[in-house]
Amino acid sequence: MKDDVTFKAFFSKAGHEKYLKDFLTSIIEEEIKIKNITHDANLEQLAKTSKYGILDLNVELETGEQINVEMQLKNYFNIEERTTYYASKKITEQLGPKEDYNKLKKVIIIAILDYDLTPLQKYITKTVRVVEEDRYYELNNIVTYYYIELSKFRRQNPDMTKKENQWLSLIDMEREDLLEMAMKNNKIVKEAYGEYKVLTGEACEKRLAELRMIDNWEKNCALRCEREQGKEEGITIGEKIGKKRGIELGQRKEKIELTKKMLKLKMSVEQIKEITGLSEEEIKKIEKK
Repeated sequence: MKDDVTFKAFFSKAGHEKYLKDFLTSIIEEEIKIKNITHDANLEQLAKTSKYGILDLNVELETGEQINVEMQLKNYFNIEERTTYYASKKITEQLGPKEDYNKLKKVIIIAILDYDLTPLQKYITKTVRVVEEDRYYELNNIVTYYYIELSKFRRQNPDMTKKENQWLSLIDMEREDLLEMAMKNNKIVKEAYGEYKVLTGEACEKRLAELRMIDNWEKNCALRCEREQGKEEGITIGEKIGKKRGIELGQRKEKIELTKKMLKLKMSVEQIKEITGLSEEEIKKIEKK
């Protein structure tokens, strides 16, 4: 479940909203109503030089509040900065030029980590902004961060009657004893585990491979385009035309390579057309080579 493609495919799948809702309410300890779920949501670009970002799983609630769930297995020593950046972007995306600040809705960031982040014993850390002189008075908490350290979770003996621990055992899947207790105590977690087995069964292995390939391809294309847009202007018209042509050729080459891989996976021509934008004639030519 910690695999990024599997995680996103499972929780964003139609009909799986109840699993996502049960997991989120266990973490934030509030009842929620989900309006919309998107995975790999592109953060709005505010300027040509803005940093590019993709949110793993973005959940819009009926109240207008946003919950972003991030999965990070390796420690790149930037999760605090990254989550701050994501939260800032989600805030700035909410308002138009003439809208009032009081229309801003709360943003919640849930970062699921497979490494130790803090020296604290707790494996679920919730941030709260308080006044320095009076630590009991909260102020300016439009953004709340939850950092979940799975490595600490599985090293401890968590109370498996608690819903958050039941879901963490399913997401982590490193300790069978915890997962068995979770399924025994929570029917929704048990049902979710059954759905996970279906998703990752032999019949779906090919589809997951397709999802990962498409996921990586789209991210690489988006990142490359973003870098090109972020370069300084001032080059000549000839250079611009040459650069544009070079980018187009590079993109076409990537589409051809992607098409070859999808043909090997026995994907239909219609699926390949939809993903790559190539015509049926072009796809058949690639298939013959």
